[in-house]
Amino acid sequence: TFDFQARAFYERLGYSVYGALDNFPRGHTQFHLAKVLVSAL
Repeated sequence: TFDFQARAFYERLGYSVYGALDNFPRGHTQFHLAKVLVSAL
């Protein structure tokens, strides 16, 4: 995500940051988030 508010929103939903690209785009950090899903079986 590029939105500065989106990271906190997704972390509240159980997502974790697994990577970040500094200065991409210039002057910002791009965060990559993932969520582990478990089967209900």
